Amino acid sequence: MRKGWFILFVLCFLSYNLKAFQYGAQKFLMNGNPTLIGIDAGMFQDTNTRFKIDLSGKWLAKIQGDKKWFEVLVPSAYDFTGKVTFRKSFNLADTLVNNKTIFLVAYGINYECQIFINGQFIARHSSGYTSFVVRIPERALNVGENTIEIRVSNELNSKTTIPLRHQVWAWRNYGGIFRDIYILVTPKVWVDDVNVKYSFTSNFSILNGEAEVYFSSGEISKFFENKNFDVKLQIFEKLDGTFVTETAPVRFFIDDFRSLRVKIPFTILNPKLWSPESPSLYILKLVVTNLGKVVDEFIVVTGFRELKISGGDIYLNGQRIILRGISRHEDHPKFGNALTYEEMERDIILIKNMGANSIRLGHYPAHPYVLNLCDRYGLLVLEEIPVWNVPVDILTTERFISLAKDYISEMINRDKNHPSILAWGIGNEFDSADKEARKYVAEMTKFAKSIDDRPVYYASRMIRNDVCVDLVDMACVNVYIDNLEKFSENVEYWKKRYENKPVIITEYGKAVQIGNRNGYADPLSYESQAKYILDRYRIIQEMDFDGSFVWIFSDWRGERPVMTIPNPDLYLYTMGVVSYNRERRPSYEVLKALYTDGKIPTLAIGDYSEDMPIVYPVVGIILLLFLSYIYYSYRWFRENFNRAIFRPYNFFADVRDQSQISFGQTSILALIISTTLGAFISGVLNRLKQNEFFDYILTHLIFVDWLKVKLISMIWFPFTSVIYCSLFSFVLILILTFIVQFFSMFVTVRVFLNHSYSVVVWSFLPVIFLIPIDMILYRVIGSLGTGFMIVGFGLFIVLISLSRLMKGISIIYEVSQWRVSIFSLVLILILLTALSIFYDYKFSTFAYLRFLSNILNSVK
Repeated sequence: MRKGWFILFVLCFLSYNLKAFQYGAQKFLMNGNPTLIGIDAGMFQDTNTRFKIDLSGKWLAKIQGDKKWFEVLVPSAYDFTGKVTFRKSFNLADTLVNNKTIFLVAYGINYECQIFINGQFIARHSSGYTSFVVRIPERALNVGENTIEIRVSNELNSKTTIPLRHQVWAWRNYGGIFRDIYILVTPKVWVDDVNVKYSFTSNFSILNGEAEVYFSSGEISKFFENKNFDVKLQIFEKLDGTFVTETAPVRFFIDDFRSLRVKIPFTILNPKLWSPESPSLYILKLVVTNLGKVVDEFIVVTGFRELKISGGDIYLNGQRIILRGISRHEDHPKFGNALTYEEMERDIILIKNMGANSIRLGHYPAHPYVLNLCDRYGLLVLEEIPVWNVPVDILTTERFISLAKDYISEMINRDKNHPSILAWGIGNEFDSADKEARKYVAEMTKFAKSIDDRPVYYASRMIRNDVCVDLVDMACVNVYIDNLEKFSENVEYWKKRYENKPVIITEYGKAVQIGNRNGYADPLSYESQAKYILDRYRIIQEMDFDGSFVWIFSDWRGERPVMTIPNPDLYLYTMGVVSYNRERRPSYEVLKALYTDGKIPTLAIGDYSEDMPIVYPVVGIILLLFLSYIYYSYRWFRENFNRAIFRPYNFFADVRDQSQISFGQTSILALIISTTLGAFISGVLNRLKQNEFFDYILTHLIFVDWLKVKLISMIWFPFTSVIYCSLFSFVLILILTFIVQFFSMFVTVRVFLNHSYSVVVWSFLPVIFLIPIDMILYRVIGSLGTGFMIVGFGLFIVLISLSRLMKGISIIYEVSQWRVSIFSLVLILILLTALSIFYDYKFSTFAYLRFLSNILNSVK
C-alpha cells in the first residue's frame, strides 16, 4: 500500500510541475491611425478625380469559437494563432455606387483572408505581406449603409504556405488587418497601373523615357457619348513642384468593360539623378480627358537613376557603389507589425543617420510607406519574398513555385516604380545546396525578370556547397561564424568563387543578453556584439566586397522560443543594434562610425570567465560516495549488486522465484540510477544550450511551445535541471514498470508489480557507469560534435540496459528471450514509425533534417 501511495505522490508532483501552459487573453496590438493622404501616401496618391473612404479605426471582431463580438482598432495585429472575423459598416452615396468604380485596397492582411461585402463573397487573398486591390461589383453595394466582413487566419503549415510554419529565429507571425485598408473611388474610365521605363544618353544629360499606362473601363456608354479619350503626361520636381515637361496628348479608344495599354514617350533634359546622397524625386501626373473634360488623374512619384552591374561590381549613375546596409523587421513593442507612420519614419531616420546607404527588408515586402521613405531619404533596397528556411523537397513542388510566383508578382508590380529598389529577392536561406533547388531558382529568376529587369538575388546560407548562385545576378550569403579566422576563410572562399558577380554579405550579426554591459570578453554582452560587427566589417572592407548588411536594426519578437540567449522573454530575439524600444546599443555607434568614417568608440574589454556549474561534480561525488557507502556497508546490497552485474540470469531468476529483493534496496538503486541519468541529461542540455543547431533541432521536435519554454527555463538553471531530469528519469522507470506489468497479463505465470519494478530497476544498473561522466561532462563537451559523441556513449549504456531488461523480462515471464526481444523490437519500431509518419506528415521532418545536414556541411 505504501508503495502505491509513493508512486501516486511522485506522479502528482510531476504533473503539477509540468502542467500545460494556460492560454492567456488573446492580445491585439492596435494602431488604428487613419490612412495617410497626399503626395506621400503609401499607394494611390490622392488627385482631383479619385479619393479614399478610410476604413481604419473601430471595427468589430470575433475570435473563432467565441460568440461575443468586441471592438478593436484597425490597423492592428493580433498576437496569437487563430481565425478572427472583422466587421465594419461604411456609407456610400447614390452618385458613388452608380457613377463611380469602387475598389477595396488592403496594404496587408496576414496570412489569408476572405472578403464579403453585404454578405456576398468578393475575394480571397493569401500572401500576408503583399498589398492587393479588389474591384467591388456594383451588385454587391448598397446605396447608404454597407457592411464589410473579413475573415482572417494566420495559421501556417509546413508544406503549402509562404512563409512555412516558422522555426526558431523567424519573425512573429502576427495576424489581422495590420496595415491600411480603405475604399478607393475612381471614375468609370481609370488608370489601372503605370510602368515607367527610361534610359540615359552617355553623359546623363538627356533622359528618354516611356510611361506604359494601363487603362480599364466599366459600363461607360451611358456616361460618354464619345469613347475617344486623350491622355497626357505632366512631370514636376517633387521637392518644390517645379514644372519640368508635358507630353502631347495621346488619343485612345476604349469601350465598355475593356482594358488596354498605351505607351507615352517623354524626354527630360539634364535630369536630377536619384542617389542615396541626393534622392531627387519627380511627380509624373497622367491626365485623362474626354472632349476636353478631365476624366481621371493618376500620380506616380518616382526617381531616375542608372543601375548597372559590370565586371562583378555595382554601378549607380556611373559610379561604383559599396552597399553599407542593415536589415529590418517590421515589429514594435506597442504595435507589433502594425506600425504607425511615425514609427516607420523614426526607424528609417535612425538607419539613415547611422550612415547606411541601403536597407534589406528581410524577409518580406514591407509596408508601402517604407518604400516611399527609402525613396525620400535615400536608401537602396533589397526586397524579397518570405521563402525562408525551405527544404528542397518543398521548394521545388509545383504548388510552392506557383505560390512564390504570385508573391513576387504582387511585390514587383506594387513597388516597380520606386527608384530605391536595387534588386528583387526570391528567398533567403533555402536549401540551395541541393541541385534540385536549381529548378526553383531558375524559374523564379526568369519570372521576376519578365516583370522587371532589375537584378535578382537570394540570400544563401550554403557558403561551401551552394549550387544555385550562378543562376542569379548577385552572390549574396549569410555568414554566422563566431571564430574570426574561420569567418575570414569562408568569406574569402565565397568572394573568390564568385568574382564575376557582385558579392554581398546579406547577414552577419550577434545576439546579446539584455542589460549585459560586462565588456566584450563576455560573449553575450553589448560590447561583444559591437566588437563582433567591428572585426567582421573590417574583413569585409579589406576583401573589397560589394556590400554588407548587418543583421539587424532592432530586436524583434519571434514565433518560437529561443534557447541560446538567457533573456527573460524567450520570444524576444535580441540581435538588434538598437533594442526593441529603439534604444541605441554600442553596436549602433560602432556601425555609425564605420559607415561615416568616424572615430570608433572605445569598447570595454571586461573580465569574463565561463561559469562551470558546480552541481554536476557535486552530484557525481555524492552519488559515488553514497553508492560506495551502501556497497561496502551492506552485504545484501553488495551481493545483489555483484550478481546483477556479473550473473544477471541468476539474479533475475531469483526475482522470478520470489527471492527477497527488498523494495527499499530497489528504490535506493532507482534513486541512484535516475539521479545519474538525470545529471547526464541535464549536463548535455546545459552544455549545448547556446548551440544554434541544437536549438533548431529542439524547436522542430518540440512543437508545443509552452513545453519548450519550460525546458529552456529548466536548462539554464543546472540545479533545477538536475532535479527535473532526475524526476523525468524516475518516471520513465515507473512507466517501464507498468508496461512490463501490463504485458505480464498475457503470459501463463503470475508476475507481481514488485517483480516488474525490480527487473526494470536492476536492469538499468549499468547506468551507474555514467557517474564519472557526469562529473566531467561540462568540460569535455565543447561543440555539437563532441556533444553527439557523449550522447552516443550514454545511448550505448541505455541500450545495454535495455538488453538486460529483455533478458530479465524473458526470465520472469518464462518465455524465450528472442521472443521478448522480437516483440519489443516490433513494438518500438511501430512506435518510431508512427512518430516518424506523424512528424513527417505534420512538419516535413525528413526534409528538414536533410536541409539541416546541408547547413552543417556549408562551413569548413
